[in-house]
Amino acid sequence: MKKSLKTLLVMAVVLVVLGGAAVALWLTAPETEVEEESSSSTPSYPVIDREAADVESISIESDAGDFTIVPLEEEETSSASSESSASSEDEESASSAVSTTVNFTLEEYQDYELTTSRINTSVNNIVGLSATKELGAQEDLDTFGLTDEALCTITVHYKDGGEDQLVLGAEAGESSGNYILKDGEVYIGYLPSQLYYGPFTYFDNEVYAVADRVSETEDEEGTTSQETLSDQLNSMELSGANFPQPIKIVYDDTRTSGYLVTEPVTAESGTTAFSDMVTALKSLTATQVVDAGLSQETLEKYGLAQPAAKITFDMNGEEHTLAVSAPDEEGVCYLTADDHDVVYEVSSSDVSTWAETDLMSLRMSYIWLPNIKDVRKLTLTVDGDMVYSYDVTKVLNEEKSTDSVPSYDLQVKNAGGEDIDYEVYQDYYQDILSIAVLSAEQASCSDSPTLRIEYEYFEKDGSDVIEFFAVEGKDRYAAELNGEFNGLVRKQSVEDLVASLPDLDRNYSPQVEEENSSTAESEASSASSASSEAE
Repeated sequence: MKKSLKTLLVMAVVLVVLGGAAVALWLTAPETEVEEESSSSTPSYPVIDREAADVESISIESDAGDFTIVPLEEEETSSASSESSASSEDEESASSAVSTTVNFTLEEYQDYELTTSRINTSVNNIVGLSATKELGAQEDLDTFGLTDEALCTITVHYKDGGEDQLVLGAEAGESSGNYILKDGEVYIGYLPSQLYYGPFTYFDNEVYAVADRVSETEDEEGTTSQETLSDQLNSMELSGANFPQPIKIVYDDTRTSGYLVTEPVTAESGTTAFSDMVTALKSLTATQVVDAGLSQETLEKYGLAQPAAKITFDMNGEEHTLAVSAPDEEGVCYLTADDHDVVYEVSSSDVSTWAETDLMSLRMSYIWLPNIKDVRKLTLTVDGDMVYSYDVTKVLNEEKSTDSVPSYDLQVKNAGGEDIDYEVYQDYYQDILSIAVLSAEQASCSDSPTLRIEYEYFEKDGSDVIEFFAVEGKDRYAAELNGEFNGLVRKQSVEDLVASLPDLDRNYSPQVEEENSSTAESEASSASSASSEAE
């Protein structure tokens, strides 16, 4: 063999050896890194290693209340699993494996709204419990809160007759989790707090949620679309200790605000406080459930035998009834809802918009708001015998009218048939509407009204009547609407209306008087000049 060829062969062998070494290093490097990573991860010590499907029941004992978790149902689902094999015969023999999903519930509470996922999580945490530390046998269990101060005792009963018992102690100071005692050994691990806070922590906290009001439309091509509309409170009644006189409000699209108070007075609603209440009533989620089974004893325990406030309402076609206790020093209230057989805990701020409101907040301060364009005749009577009446006629305004929407001007005449300037009439009409109700307090007043106002309408029969009675010993008048008390108003407001009636009847307004005065002065000046020229 030639020397040069021998040299080349030696070099090739060296390269192969070196290449193999590099490949070996590359293949083994990840295993070394994985070993290093696992050695630095948190250690895990199995405490219980069973499956949820093995559980017959789990009993929990604590100061917050004893309860038992039991399987609810088993749902079998098949999932095909094939083992890879070099032969086609093995592939054909691969079979379907059956996996079982077990859901759990609380014994004696199956008929309540429970959070099943939360119960399942607790079960899985128990039967698959691993500790982060293993402390071994300890002589002084009091130090770990594992005797009289234990949070709870958990006993797991298995279908095969086996049993595991855990005692959950104090929170571990050196790491996260609690001290746990099993078979005389102390561990540090984690278990859900619901286990030692009692069975009601597994109840659903959502009280209700009203569905949106929607409108469906269909275009020419048959495509349907939905539009979300504003929530509509069709009716509402407030009662309870906070409302000696129940308050009733109904939806009324003929009113300016869309809502009408019907008891204890008749008045328009739609105030800011009312809107806030509608928003708050759309849904309610409690802080927690605190009891189940609404016996008389339970209602009395939570201040609900005679609730501070009760509301029954219809929103978007859904009806709900809520009753709430007075808040305690920390602002905590207890609540019942609809036919739910539980007591909820809520914050006072969650219910204050309806539980702590009053009539004056929910009604507009106006006595009555008939639209000036709807009134055919306005009659005012002072002290029972001085009558002022104004007849209104609609005159079509062709310039402002359209084919589909007519527009009218109003012509006003007094009892003597004399024309009244519409702007003068309009100003006085607004003064009537602007009289504000200051209080819902009833008071002793005179037998006959100082001022009586009657509205008669174009489009409907009958009339509405407002009367003002002087209140004895107070700078107030009591206002009645259609014979029913409506509220107290300022005395001066009524007396100003009475004092300005003669001016309305003679078509007077400050602006008109000023214009008449300027015209008279101009005419007098012209007459004086003409007289001088004549001389």
